[in-house]
Amino acid sequence: MRKMSLLIMMLLAVLTAQAQFDASSDPSFERTPLSVILDGWKTKVITDVPTAGIGIMLERFDMTWPTGAVGDVCQVMQTGVAKKVLDKNDGYTVEVDAKNGYVESYNEGSDRQTMSACVWRRTNGHRLFAVVISQPVDPEIELVCFYDYDPQKHILTPEPDILDQIQPLFPTAYMNFVLPKVGKDLIVSEYSSGNTYKRIYKWNGMIPVYDRTERESMGLEDTEMMNAAGPAMSFPVKFSGAKPGISDFVTAILSQEELCESQINVAANLKKRRSGKKLANGISIVVDERNGYFRFEMASGSSEVCSTEYCYWNCSDGKHKLVAENTGVVINGKYENTECTGLLFYLYDNETRELTYTSPYDLGAGIQVKPVVSYSLPRTGKDIMANINDEKHVVKIRMKWNGMKFDQEQVTK
Repeated sequence: MRKMSLLIMMLLAVLTAQAQFDASSDPSFERTPLSVILDGWKTKVITDVPTAGIGIMLERFDMTWPTGAVGDVCQVMQTGVAKKVLDKNDGYTVEVDAKNGYVESYNEGSDRQTMSACVWRRTNGHRLFAVVISQPVDPEIELVCFYDYDPQKHILTPEPDILDQIQPLFPTAYMNFVLPKVGKDLIVSEYSSGNTYKRIYKWNGMIPVYDRTERESMGLEDTEMMNAAGPAMSFPVKFSGAKPGISDFVTAILSQEELCESQINVAANLKKRRSGKKLANGISIVVDERNGYFRFEMASGSSEVCSTEYCYWNCSDGKHKLVAENTGVVINGKYENTECTGLLFYLYDNETRELTYTSPYDLGAGIQVKPVVSYSLPRTGKDIMANINDEKHVVKIRMKWNGMKFDQEQVTK
């Protein structure tokens, strides 16, 4: 009799999970748009999380922010199976590895959402819980959420600071987060013309910390597909004479098809200057060919100043030059972060005569902190100065050029 009751309970659980999956597949099933979660998850604490199991955490996340992708996985986890194909037409599948604290869904190429989630054990007895939801269309979004699980309070507290330390290497880049199915490393991938850039973040006991960048070549078919989705990461430099100068590098950078707003302003005003037209009040351009330095500045009254500067270094290998672009915005005397601000680097190859976007982390120029960081490129000398603009004080960092990359040292506090 007890065996029969157990079988009935198991059957009911399977039927309930299947009914929930059918409901979530219904177009009328209420889900939260990822754009709404993107704006709201950082300030929403999730309560009543009784255990540190990935199934419970994911269920409470889905109760707070219901989505089709997470809902499907939760329903499969309730059945206790390790793998289930939910739709044979596109290979939509859920895999569960509860022992290692990892779950995911995937398909063979459709417009539906997919997800992954994992749990790390923290040295303070807490857990770090991560959820990634990928939506390929309408619009294309990669939602990434990190939470601290407190086993005493039974709550999930958002930790958006972790994401603040992971910024795209290239402008307009799409970042893909790969949670650890095996091991503990977080991988963040970006795609360029002909290459995949993988940044590896090592687990330090509390958070994933940047370790290195690996570049892998892609096949011709993949390269053509990725190029169609964004700007080329390598582009030619045209010049006359024996070698290019700062004006040649700036012209090449501003000749790309996709530019951010600050680059568009530089390009338009540089074109006007070269045609002999007078620049508007508050706009200035400095070109110092001898020192390899270029600066554009645009002031909107006395409250806002936007500047973009360029410089380059000769590499000690005799084969390359490193070109830097720095954009800063000051509003009412304070530095502000925008999608255009910060440092970009391009490596020039003397043989191919091409510039290629290069990771600041591989160059020793990555600064991962939450406050606004402002930079100054050298018109004379070779070092970059960085200011970490905290509310209470400014921390100055000198990036010393050693011929191939930068060595950082704190100057003052």
